[in-house]
Amino acid sequence: MQGKVVLVTGGAKRVGAAICRRLHAAGANVMLHYRASAGEARLLQAELNHQRKDSVALIQADLLDLGKLPSRDEVAHHGWALHTLETMAKRAA
Repeated sequence: MQGKVVLVTGGAKRVGAAICRRLHAAGANVMLHYRASAGEARLLQAELNHQRKDSVALIQADLLDLGKLPSRDEVAHHGWALHTLETMAKRAA
């Protein structure tokens, strides 16, 4: 997973957070999605970015409301082009 970009939906807590930690430990850059768990998401982002600088980006979105999904530019704010997304780990929180 070294250097790959992975989107983890529902990644802020419980099983989703464990998936984020495992992928991050394997070298992936993580796009951590959350809907309402902002505090948990920020704590996990800080924890993982402390281990490897700028390796985790947060994406807040309600995936059931397509009109409110972030734009490609908002997703790429971390300097990762959207086309670099390698895989997605879907985790319903």
